[in-house]
Amino acid sequence: MAPSKNTLVADLLEVADILTAQKGRQNLRKAAMRRAVSSAYYAVFHELCYLCADQLGMWSKANDLLEPVYRLLDHGIARSRLVSKDAAAICPEVLQIGTLFKDLQEARHGADYKTSAMPVSQDWALSQIADARRIVELIEGLSPDDRLKLAILLITKTR
Repeated sequence: MAPSKNTLVADLLEVADILTAQKGRQNLRKAAMRRAVSSAYYAVFHELCYLCADQLGMWSKANDLLEPVYRLLDHGIARSRLVSKDAAAICPEVLQIGTLFKDLQEARHGADYKTSAMPVSQDWALSQIADARRIVELIEGLSPDDRLKLAILLITKTR
């Protein structure tokens, strides 16, 4: 996998890996699996934030505009746009990113908000982390033109 240029992405994925190795009592392990899934989701979200800021030329500039551009992305809007026909029109990989992102976001919502009765396993967490890595890989593998189109799709206002 090509590493993300955003070191936070790799760090969040590493944290997810560390959490899935948690030992101890069952409830502690379940909590660790939930946090691992959440960390994997946020790795992907930060990859998308980085993509948007980078494509606008903000990442390479140490200025006051970087943070507002980096924070432009909204979770719900990202989800809906990534599975839209506009995403599919960019390239098949973007639609694959969207499908995986939607599923990962649903897993993260479950991990973060469902009751303690929610079934949680290490295999489930590892599967979500693998999907997060696949999304990052797909984003990093996009052509420069498709990266720009994706950034525009994610942050522009619709009419």
